[in-house]
Amino acid sequence: MNLALGKFSVENFSRYSRKFTSVEVELKSYLLWDARDRQRFRTWIGKKEIGVIPRISLRTSRSREEFRDLMSAAREEFEGRFRFFLIASGRKRFDQEQDLRSRKEFSISIQNEGVDLCFEWGEEDTPMTTSWIPAAFPKASMMLDLDCHWKFREKVPQAIHFKLHGWHPERWMRRYGETLIRKFQKRMGLDPEAILILAHSGRIEEAPEFA
Repeated sequence: MNLALGKFSVENFSRYSRKFTSVEVELKSYLLWDARDRQRFRTWIGKKEIGVIPRISLRTSRSREEFRDLMSAAREEFEGRFRFFLIASGRKRFDQEQDLRSRKEFSISIQNEGVDLCFEWGEEDTPMTTSWIPAAFPKASMMLDLDCHWKFREKVPQAIHFKLHGWHPERWMRRYGETLIRKFQKRMGLDPEAILILAHSGRIEEAPEFA
């Protein structure tokens, strides 16, 4: 299982498990880090040979130039450690008008860019609400929540990666525990290319159990 640490921040340098082979960073927030912290991060991922998954929210209204600038900055910052751009919804429910506008600007921004994209489903997403993605980006992969969306797995023809946000109908999941972890491992299957991003509160402490 390829584990990635979600929601990476500068505090995670001292709380990092070797079980992670990649880290997810909020790209907009990362570019606001102090220059010394960004340099420290680049040196750190190089020494540890860690992959980087920059995350961009598609639900934030941006122009095509802004999207291009973000992607260009990520390629320059992370160079050979880059895995793919994670494109997130950032909302539970969709604002259709804003969605369509953002999709158009984003689609135009990456024309002829040749970048690897993975679209992260929102909590209430289904194959129907994400049906526009394979039509617009046929080579893109999908990222499903392993607890919330796993029942749709067979209905998604694209390559799939997974994430655990901590979503639960009754409470926020700080820890999943051994029983659920074993269940999730079976749900993921044996795809050697699949990545699981841990984004729940106890992600660092539970990394050894997932691995």
